[in-house]
Amino acid sequence: MCNLSLIGLKLTLAYSKEEELLPILPILDKEIDKGIEIEAIKIKEEEIKFKYTNFDLYYLPLPDLNYIETKILSNGAYAVNSLGLDSLKNEVCINSNSTEFYLLKVLMNYRGIPNGRDNCNGSKFITKDFKISLSDKWKEVCGDLPIVLNVIGSNLPEDVISKVKIIIRESASLQEAKGVITPISKELGLKGRKAIDCFFDLCRKKNLCNVNNYVIL
Repeated sequence: MCNLSLIGLKLTLAYSKEEELLPILPILDKEIDKGIEIEAIKIKEEEIKFKYTNFDLYYLPLPDLNYIETKILSNGAYAVNSLGLDSLKNEVCINSNSTEFYLLKVLMNYRGIPNGRDNCNGSKFITKDFKISLSDKWKEVCGDLPIVLNVIGSNLPEDVISKVKIIIRESASLQEAKGVITPISKELGLKGRKAIDCFFDLCRKKNLCNVNNYVIL
């Protein structure tokens, strides 16, 4: 955990997908050096809801909010404008509590099996050149909103989070300027918050979620 007695703030961050790190790469690569050091530690996505208390910051899929209480940072989210599958098989290469798998169930009534193992031969989620579009289904019910897949959670004190948010936003701004991430990844804003609300509205209608309240800082 972080040690506030240090001159520089040292934080641990849990992640499961390389894409999640894109907004904060300038921090990890020390392109931005504001006295906050982040150590990124990769763990399995399905383990985050059990191990999140071991970390200062953690990328979590939206369905994990069914099980844990945490503050959500409005900066650094993993969000996409398009999402689909390379095929539609009875097995899909993703873990069962991922946002992607929940979207597949709520938007397409998918009945197949999730498989998060590396040797999976099932359908794979991709963000372009897909054969099966989830984006189109999403737009039918949620309109022109982005798809937020993972957000940064933290239970650090709010005064510490406020400092961390400033650095993450500066880092994400650099990445947005390079065309690496979407504007929503830099700052959720109203559209990002509405996207999260729409996800949970759909999820509750399918009786897959019970989340009614979450704190976004």
